[in-house]
Amino acid sequence: MSSSEVHSFSHEAMTTFFEVMIKGEDSEYARQAAEAVFREVDRLEGILSRFNACSDIGQINLLKPGESVRVSIEALECLEQAGWIYELSAGLFDPARGSGFDGLKIDRSSFCVGWDENGAGKLDLGGIGKGYALDRAKEILKEWEIGQALIHAGSSTVLACGGSWDIGVGGLWAEGTPEGVFALEDRALSGSGTEVKGEHIIDPFSGKAPSHHLAAWAVHPSAAISDALATAFMLLDDNKIKELCVLNPETVGFVVNQKEELKKIRSELDGEKCF
Repeated sequence: MSSSEVHSFSHEAMTTFFEVMIKGEDSEYARQAAEAVFREVDRLEGILSRFNACSDIGQINLLKPGESVRVSIEALECLEQAGWIYELSAGLFDPARGSGFDGLKIDRSSFCVGWDENGAGKLDLGGIGKGYALDRAKEILKEWEIGQALIHAGSSTVLACGGSWDIGVGGLWAEGTPEGVFALEDRALSGSGTEVKGEHIIDPFSGKAPSHHLAAWAVHPSAAISDALATAFMLLDDNKIKELCVLNPETVGFVVNQKEELKKIRSELDGEKCF
């Protein structure tokens, strides 16, 4: 077997297809590692899905004001990361879609999550859950001692694990631009836009579709964070994205403005180390 041979495996979960691409391993060993990843993704779907009333998120959504429920560490971690992006984006990334995320209470010491006395919202982790699953998948691949792999959830988020992988960004808007392809290494790239699912991204404050960008991408070491940031970048103007990248130098943004121009936004501290 050539050390450059890539084995690819796919699996349907979380209303999309997950794919694992493993390089430089025996085909049977790669298959077993990919199956371990898919089992983890299925397990996480049972925890994070809002469509399942028995999931942790489903149970939270059934709570009344002032009530709480004990959840798994995975649900707790995903909600904490969602809360961080909620604060970072000043509420533009909203895991409760305007129904009251501010009222969510998380007690890490007791693993309890619930709502304050003022009301109960409805959680939807669709903008971060797939990315969180990819981060957990990366840990599975580490346990299997896989040196080089690329994993993705549908067309929205891809995570490079070891090695360097050439990834496209910008779609048709990137044609003829130097930003169209870059080498992704131990980072995630997530994209969001109106061209695939239509105007599914809504500003939680105005109730309107994004007006700044036609599409946006975010690069970050965590797939969960890049997943959420891609949504936030659709709703933030270029200056706000730049401010966010300065505060978090490991973050890089790409946006397509209303003139269909692809722009790269980053902190100068980031340099060109992953491109």
